[in-house]
Order: sequence, then C-alpha cells, then structure tokens
Amino acid sequence: MKKPSTRRRPIRMCARCQRMTSTPVVVHEEHAATGPGFTVYACPECAEHYPPPADALEPLDPAPRQSRMTIRVYKATSDNSTTQDRAEVHVCTGSRIDPTPQSAAFPPCTCPRCREARQS
Repeated sequence: MKKPSTRRRPIRMCARCQRMTSTPVVVHEEHAATGPGFTVYACPECAEHYPPPADALEPLDPAPRQSRMTIRVYKATSDNSTTQDRAEVHVCTGSRIDPTPQSAAFPPCTCPRCREARQS
C-alpha cells in the first residue's frame, strides 16, 4: 500500500525582520560567478518594502545615457594658462539619477536648484 504524500511547507527566515515564516516571498536572487548563489526571502508583511526583483536577462538601461558631469583634462603652465586640451571625461547616468549622499565627504550643494529641492 502506497503511503499518502504530505507536502511540507517551506520555512525561511525573513531578511528584514529576521523572523521565521512559513509563507516566504522571494525578494532577491544573488548570483555568484565562482559558486552557487543564494535566494533572499522575506515574510509577506516585509516583502512589500522591497523593490520588485529585476530580470537578469533584461537590459540594464535601455534609455540613452545622459551626461551628468564633464571633466576636462588639460595641461597648464606655471602662470595657470592652459596650453593643451588633453581629454574630456563624461560621467553618465541613465534615466534615474540617484542623489549624492550627504556626508562630510559630500557636503550639500548650495546652488539655487539644490536648495529648492531640499526645501520641498
């Protein structure tokens, strides 16, 4: 006589609140180049605080990249006059621009546009 199979429910620890849950939700998959990756789980209450998982096969930034900052490299003489333009370096971003972190290393910008953004 065949024994009836009982399906065991998965029990995982929530990555946000560190409690065990029997209804885990996948919130992130970490891939590793040198070995097996791992899956990050959360309980249903904490899962809504995570962004939707990204598709690994989807292009990262299909939008054209816009230059956020341009650095010009040139030679200068001892009297601070430029003698030769050497290069231009464009720091690019996609459609989403993350704000610069506010710390001692990155003091807040005092231009009118940034002041207005901080006040709103």
